[in-house]
Amino acid sequence: MRNVTIMIKPFFEAVRAFKSGPFKSTDLVKRLGYASGYVRNFLSQATRQGLLVPESRAGKREKTFRANPRVVRDIVLRGGKDKEELLNAMGLRSKYFGEYVALDGFEIIDHDQDLYRLGERVFSNREAPGRIVVTNVGVPKKIITVEV
Repeated sequence: MRNVTIMIKPFFEAVRAFKSGPFKSTDLVKRLGYASGYVRNFLSQATRQGLLVPESRAGKREKTFRANPRVVRDIVLRGGKDKEELLNAMGLRSKYFGEYVALDGFEIIDHDQDLYRLGERVFSNREAPGRIVVTNVGVPKKIITVEV
């Protein structure tokens, strides 16, 4: 993933509003109140940066977009404010605060207050190394991010 600092804030707002579901440029204008020129710029740059995945639907003139699930892992591993903002935009902070979560893109695979129990469950049954990331939500007893 390239440098995503330019378009990261509207990306988080799109994740908060649409989760991993599809949206059109008009949806961003209506739900988030962005100007249409800003939306076109955001969609273009965010697609080039890999934050969004464009989808074409047969018979539809306007493209739809989805938040790219692969960037979740990259942002979580990078940590800092971006990680916290993404987890908050995904709604994890309110639901899993103080716990560890295992994510595969936008999918929550499992969660637990005990990192080791979570790791045993998640990594003993999975065959997708490199896609799953385990991280803390909020401030648990031990702060750690595991990459496998």
